[in-house]
Amino acid sequence: MTSNPAVRPEIIDFYTRSDEAARLHTTATGTLELARTRELLRRHLPPAPARVLDVGGGPGTHARWLAGDGYTVHVVDPVPKHVSQAAALEGVTAELGDARHLTAAADTYDVVLLLGPLYHLHDKADRLSALTEAARVVRPGGLIAAAAISRYSPPPRLHRHHWHH
Repeated sequence: MTSNPAVRPEIIDFYTRSDEAARLHTTATGTLELARTRELLRRHLPPAPARVLDVGGGPGTHARWLAGDGYTVHVVDPVPKHVSQAAALEGVTAELGDARHLTAAADTYDVVLLLGPLYHLHDKADRLSALTEAARVVRPGGLIAAAAISRYSPPPRLHRHHWHH
């Protein structure tokens, strides 16, 4: 376990103050994102019980349903609050860590999820480090599922624009 991941302080501060555990359950877009992510992953996941590493898994939103489906899930996240929340879930273990420097041994997991870290890694070298680490810890023939935002995606504030007549 890394004791102090080299993550930008504003990210740690934001997630410490916000309620990421509720984000995918309390808004229409969050609920849709969670349902669609589950649907896509269930199409491609190997059968349970497989070992899943949820890198940047936050408070364990995906880890919860994966463990419920019978997977062995370990969450790595740089936010202490999230690690505590994920570790409290039944069937889930968690550690403080950084997507760019995973502590897991090579070829350890059947599945590696990167559903959050690539959003926050602005430097290409950091994104490549996270992807390289995922490839290192997944077993040969295993699955890596990653999410990213296209440079052509409008900023989130544009999605919240209110039209007045």
